[in-house]
Amino acid sequence: MSKMKIKKGYEMRAIADQVIVVPLGKEALNFNGMITLNASGKLLFEALQKATSKDNCVALLLEHYDIDQETAERDVEAFIATLAQHNLLDDA
Repeated sequence: MSKMKIKKGYEMRAIADQVIVVPLGKEALNFNGMITLNASGKLLFEALQKATSKDNCVALLLEHYDIDQETAERDVEAFIATLAQHNLLDDA
């Protein structure tokens, strides 16, 4: 089971009533756009700030939300795909 984590140089910030991912330092030069997180995205981003696996992320959603395994897996896959698309993940 491979682990992944958020790359150094990205932080989560609350601005007004939104939670966004903000690039810091040299990462700001490479990052175009903005990622806004909903409650489950915030939960997953926090988990991914330390090395964790996809299975642990699924378990986290199942623990916090009244959803089934398939929905949790689909949501985690979509979230990880978005982070990977923006090059925010490192293998841990």
